[in-house]
Amino acid sequence: DNPVKSRIAEILDPHSKTDSLSRGFNIFIISLIFLNVIAVILETVKPWAMRTPHFFKTFEIFSVSVFTIEYILRVWTANLHPEYQNPVTGRLRYMVSPMALIDLMALAPFYLPML
Repeated sequence: DNPVKSRIAEILDPHSKTDSLSRGFNIFIISLIFLNVIAVILETVKPWAMRTPHFFKTFEIFSVSVFTIEYILRVWTANLHPEYQNPVTGRLRYMVSPMALIDLMALAPFYLPML
């Protein structure tokens, strides 16, 4: 098996408490979600939105980029889990799992206008 793929899967696993990188990544993702909630709230306050319009757009692009990379890596590593073992159908089954669908729905509003 691919050791890089296995390591990435371990880092992405929110239940993995094996090392500081796994824990750090989990904290980073949770913090980024929390900061996005705050940014959405602050963006509705006109003085904030008018004073810092580029900040909110830049932060949104950064966040969506991180979440997109995370989603792609989760799909790529999904077949390392026993329930998603098949390289094609396993990944497709992962992509329709509740958590993967939530991730996809969170990304969709950013990408849909581009279509």
